[in-house]
Amino acid sequence: PTTSTGDMAGIGLGATEHPMLAAGVPLADSDGFLFTGRLARRTHPWLAQHGVLGTVLVPGTGFVEMALRAGRQLGCDVLEELTLEAPLTLSERGAAQIQLAVDAQDETGRRTFTVHSRSADAEYEQAWLRHASGVLRVQQSTEPAGGGELTAWPPPGARSIEIDDAYDNAEKLGYDYGPLFRGLRAAWVRGDEVFAEVALPEDGRADVADFGLHPALFDSALQATGLDEFRAGRATGDDDGKPRMPFAWRGVTLHALGATELRVRLTPSGPNGVAFRIADTTGAPVATVDSLVLRPVEPEQLRAAGNGQRESLFQLEWTGVAVSAEAVPGQRWTVLGADPHLLDTTGTRVGGVRVDGYPDLATLASALDGGTPAPDVVIAAFGGSGVDVTTTAHRLVGQALDLLREWVADERFSTTRLVVLTSGALATRRAEDVQDLAAAPLWGLLRAAQSEEPGRFTLLDVDDTEASWAVVPAAIQSVEPQLAVRGGLVLAPRITGTPPPSEAPSDRGLDPDGTVLITGGTGMLGRLFARHLAERHGVRHLLLLSRQGPDAPGTDDLAAELARLGATTTIVACDASLHDDLAAAVAAIPAEHPLTAVVHAAGVLDDGMLSSLTPDRVERVMRPKLDAAAHLHELTKNLPLAAFVLFSSAAATFGSSGQAGYAAANAFLDALAQHRDANNLAATSLAWGFWEELGGMTEHLSDTDVRRMSGTGVIGLSHEQGIALFDLAAALDEPVLLPMRLGFG
Repeated sequence: PTTSTGDMAGIGLGATEHPMLAAGVPLADSDGFLFTGRLARRTHPWLAQHGVLGTVLVPGTGFVEMALRAGRQLGCDVLEELTLEAPLTLSERGAAQIQLAVDAQDETGRRTFTVHSRSADAEYEQAWLRHASGVLRVQQSTEPAGGGELTAWPPPGARSIEIDDAYDNAEKLGYDYGPLFRGLRAAWVRGDEVFAEVALPEDGRADVADFGLHPALFDSALQATGLDEFRAGRATGDDDGKPRMPFAWRGVTLHALGATELRVRLTPSGPNGVAFRIADTTGAPVATVDSLVLRPVEPEQLRAAGNGQRESLFQLEWTGVAVSAEAVPGQRWTVLGADPHLLDTTGTRVGGVRVDGYPDLATLASALDGGTPAPDVVIAAFGGSGVDVTTTAHRLVGQALDLLREWVADERFSTTRLVVLTSGALATRRAEDVQDLAAAPLWGLLRAAQSEEPGRFTLLDVDDTEASWAVVPAAIQSVEPQLAVRGGLVLAPRITGTPPPSEAPSDRGLDPDGTVLITGGTGMLGRLFARHLAERHGVRHLLLLSRQGPDAPGTDDLAAELARLGATTTIVACDASLHDDLAAAVAAIPAEHPLTAVVHAAGVLDDGMLSSLTPDRVERVMRPKLDAAAHLHELTKNLPLAAFVLFSSAAATFGSSGQAGYAAANAFLDALAQHRDANNLAATSLAWGFWEELGGMTEHLSDTDVRRMSGTGVIGLSHEQGIALFDLAAALDEPVLLPMRLGFG
């Protein structure tokens, strides 16, 4: 052969002469183009100078630079939009393979693109992680080439800003900037405008000509968003004081290449964005950005950014928080119902707080009509009673929903905080039993309510000890929206990573002669995991239950496919929320292939804000999840199951606006898994994040819905990633896990 595999031209690749994108190739079956590269700290030492919260990651300006470079080669000079979905982290010795894929140009002159990466040492089976997506377009002849408003410098009428401590303050927020990223030289403010002068250090300019606009220099321009009182796009409330990262870019155009020093003008753009006008030292245009939205980033989101699947698997951990026993002077508290714990303890522990008692909200509202001032805090206690957990759970959720709807609709309570109190509705540590399973759904319901009405609701769970009831008043005054009190210790929930697995991720110990029952077995996830269990875990007997059963579309093909994988499949029409129907299906399992594992994947959605929800709509969502799970537990608790897997949702943990009923149902699944685990029964509740491929319960989602979910920091799971997380969860042996991808935003 006349060429080697190291000769890019010899294998059909063209060199791009760019530090981040080394090669490119036109796609054979379209007008698309694929750019590739390899990034590592060793080969790109300037990247090691950009860290956030102890993690080295490619700056957002690096993605902009790659996109603009691809656009220039393809005749698209405008980066119309770029959304960063997940950070690209770089370990000390590892490297990342990069693929920037650009689609064919449409009739409007636009090309969509995506940016993916995976470990450079990965085998071909490893999934690629998508970091960004966007649109490139052809620049219109009518568009201006960039303003010349930065020719007068320093800017006339502007006040100088002190920046000596800018990078000390940045370190306190979690930014780890090396010398190349410390480019701020001077700054000014004029009204709602901020001006900055930035430059690369002299010893950092060797390769500047290889970039359109060096990412480190561009990043220094972005740092001006944190100067002085410039509030455009700044985080507020609980997010204030956290580092912010670029999230969504709009209208980025590069007018000149190879700049080493810049003049920058920043102005507010829209409700949350910042616009940039960037020039060189003569005032000639270098770049314009119509809008950049920055979002706070959490350490957990950076830990989730790597390609390792364990970094997309999380837990809820309850940690101690400090509370103050000092009362807020002049406050009035009201207790709904006649709970002696609350009426006695609250009044004696918190001096200066007046505590009233009313039997219900309607009576309190009548008192307000009579001139009684609205209280600062209203406490409503909910508890389960009765033998039938499912009936009690539905009753409690219905009562809580009625209360919430009345509360939200009555403007007189707009400044009053409602505390919903339970006792034993959740477990705060491994092996702690859930004493009140029927009240567990209230935590999902209220978490969704907190998402819809921030700051108006507090969730509090208390164990039955005097020490805990004694600190309830102090806990209520905490700023934490969700709290539990155990033995007098006040705890708050935090999302954490998971420990390394103690065994092979794929080992669930399933007996090939046994039967695996899957509810929702003919739905998208039911089919996906039926195939996986047959192909990867050697399951040879599958019982797929669904309301349609054999009449569901494609069941013949599904059974034939599973047969090719070596599994005998029985598909039964069964509503698992009906106890007798489910009991009959379980009883029909042949003795020679006994039930050895359960996967509860059934569920339906009926989204709606609190004001529009009705008990019927909530029950429609709860029955396939909650009732079926309770029946499965009862019917199998005396069987030696190897696995009892419940498909829950992250909506129950985080609260999801418009999904109060769905969150309530899945909160029960999480609590049931904790209850089973505490009683030495097999149990894993997987609180899934959003699935990337729409189908089944998610087929109704529009593109807008998907973008909204991505905007909250949750990125879609591919089927391959979900399957890998399913197997990894088995090896971790935890009762509740959250498999989900978090972007930074």
